[in-house]
Amino acid sequence: MSAPGQLFASSKSKNLVSRASFPMDLIEALRYGVLSILILLAAAFAFSGIVGPLFALGSVEETVMDVLTRLALLVLPYVAYISAAAVARRYSTVDLPRALALAFTSTVVLFIVIAAGHYVMSFGAFAPRTSLQMTLSQSEAGIRVDALVAQGAAETAGLQVGDVITAIRRDAVDLGAFNKRLSQAAEGDPLRLRFTRGDEELQETARVVLESNKEINRLLPGLVIALVFTAVILFLPGHWAPYIALVGLLSPLIVGYIWVIIATFSFRTEGILPLDGNDNLGGLTIKNWESIIVGNIAGLEFNIVPIFMTSLAIAVVMTFIVLLVSSMAGYALSRMHFPGRRFFLSFTLILHGFPAITLLIPIFFVLLRLGELPIIGDLIGFNTIGGIAMVMVAFQLPLGVWLMKGFFDNIPWDMERSALIDGASRFRTYWEILLPQIRPGLLALGIFAFIGGWNAYIIPATYSIGSGVSNLPVFLEELIDATAPVDWNQVAAVGLFQLIPIFIFFIFAQEYLLNIYAGGTKGSS
Repeated sequence: MSAPGQLFASSKSKNLVSRASFPMDLIEALRYGVLSILILLAAAFAFSGIVGPLFALGSVEETVMDVLTRLALLVLPYVAYISAAAVARRYSTVDLPRALALAFTSTVVLFIVIAAGHYVMSFGAFAPRTSLQMTLSQSEAGIRVDALVAQGAAETAGLQVGDVITAIRRDAVDLGAFNKRLSQAAEGDPLRLRFTRGDEELQETARVVLESNKEINRLLPGLVIALVFTAVILFLPGHWAPYIALVGLLSPLIVGYIWVIIATFSFRTEGILPLDGNDNLGGLTIKNWESIIVGNIAGLEFNIVPIFMTSLAIAVVMTFIVLLVSSMAGYALSRMHFPGRRFFLSFTLILHGFPAITLLIPIFFVLLRLGELPIIGDLIGFNTIGGIAMVMVAFQLPLGVWLMKGFFDNIPWDMERSALIDGASRFRTYWEILLPQIRPGLLALGIFAFIGGWNAYIIPATYSIGSGVSNLPVFLEELIDATAPVDWNQVAAVGLFQLIPIFIFFIFAQEYLLNIYAGGTKGSS
């Protein structure tokens, strides 16, 4: 039985339960929990203390290791609770009180161990938080300063008890907006506070500091969550576990798609909640889609039809060439033996693993020279749809050739021999006999090629000028200006508009996408 199956397997009868004393079961549960904690701590240390510094030696700004470290620390307590609850699940159907006592006792002990570690390391609930070291309350006039920490950030900046804060710079704020702005600041960031003192209006700059807060009562919500989580794990049907784990792993993507859909039909969003023009919940609108149809987003005038057709042309041309060349090359490599065959197969793998970004400059000069050729220069040169599609095909072909070779390898030789004996040529055998047999592979490769061409950004952005051959990803990037306000809801509408063909492909072509893994296995070389 697999590890997840053992973890969530439940006993069906008393005969299957090996009854040990409660202390022995508790020790076993705690051993599993502590072992899980140590493993995840080792993983977090490896990410942050070993792999991250190795990237830093090459002057590479690495954020992936930091994300993995935080993720390991985030899931650490829940993995420990699951590991401990696995012991209690043995008794969930035969001795429920024992199972509950064992699960909750082990959870409380592990929670105390983890909380102690957080306390010592100033992590989690005890992590330092940004502060101006003053106590505030909301009043009708604004945010009233009720108390100040002696020699703290606010007092040093010149604020006094009784001052009423009305704005940060020129942005009016209430207590909720002020706390949100403060939580988003970093240590040392200046906040220009506008406040009133009596009849006088003043401005002072206070610098944000980190303030440690180690109040034990902050742990109570976490303990409640831990006990509820343990109860869910204890009674969770075993066959649900893989689906819950999958949803948990995919939750960032799921939340991202939910935000895109909600933002598309909203004036603005707070997290994933739609807000109207007065910052009240609700207020759905279609004005973001109207902006696409009218062709005016944040003052940028455009026509979506040629941009859409350019994306479609690049994707279609790329798909056609990849399918044709990959299938012919795959057939030759699978069915024919010629000098240099092994070298060619190895070389295609090297090309597939070669980073495309290192070739951007030499390919630029190649396209410039191709553009000088008579007749075909206007079709495959720089700043042309054909040139962009040709470059993308070159990077897609190595994978396509290997996939097609795998499909051809799975076709028995008897079919081809029969056709050749009957007088069919090699090309006719390839076209009329073998290609229909690998139709699922062709459809799957075609879908991947189309999606790759439709979503391409780096190559179209590098080898095109202006909007003449800009596709949707390039146009989407043009809507995001680093120096001007961005209407993210309209950007989300364009992004969802770009995703519509992808959704259609996945809805109607899932079967063929799965076949590429079932049939595209590497054959003998």
